[in-house]
Amino acid sequence: MSSSPRRTALVTGASSGIGAAVAAALVERGYRVFGTSRDPERVSAPVPGVEYLALDLTDYASVEACARAAGEVDVLVNNAGESQNGPIEELPMDAVERVFRLNVFGAVRLTQLVLPGMRDRGYGRVVMVGSMLASFPLAYRSSYVATKAAVKGFADAARREVSPFGVGVTTVEPGSINTGISERRTQYVGEDSPSVTSTGPW
Repeated sequence: MSSSPRRTALVTGASSGIGAAVAAALVERGYRVFGTSRDPERVSAPVPGVEYLALDLTDYASVEACARAAGEVDVLVNNAGESQNGPIEELPMDAVERVFRLNVFGAVRLTQLVLPGMRDRGYGRVVMVGSMLASFPLAYRSSYVATKAAVKGFADAARREVSPFGVGVTTVEPGSINTGISERRTQYVGEDSPSVTSTGPW
């Protein structure tokens, strides 16, 4: 009897937090795992067994280069993302566009690039790492909440499109997890903002 072929997984944002934990779990289960980082050379604690690829989700050329480097991907985990904080009236539009490009458009483009191979092979899994905030939004997090709701919408619709070809699409919605994303959250609020109060989130 021949053994089943070794599956390949691609996990974005695998240098820390949820991405690193998922990548480690997949390695343990026997997958060949590619993890992404904006700068693989600067990953402070690389996960053993993970091959790191460069990926800037705001740059479509980088997304396409990453997909080429990974080759045939059986499992894609769209995990990388950025958090934003600020009153909606004070969010710079270039910041809103950036977080959508990073959290939504980059993930959608990467998914588009791996789906044809999954369909041809009759097997694939795409996991979108969303957020509980997509279903239970918080004030001052409108741009981040909107990106996670968008990711969920893309996944829910795509699931119906690709399931006949043996491809599954799933969204997970983690709650509050100490991954360090809160410390990296970009803040957009002025010192004289009417939204700053003694009971505010700042």
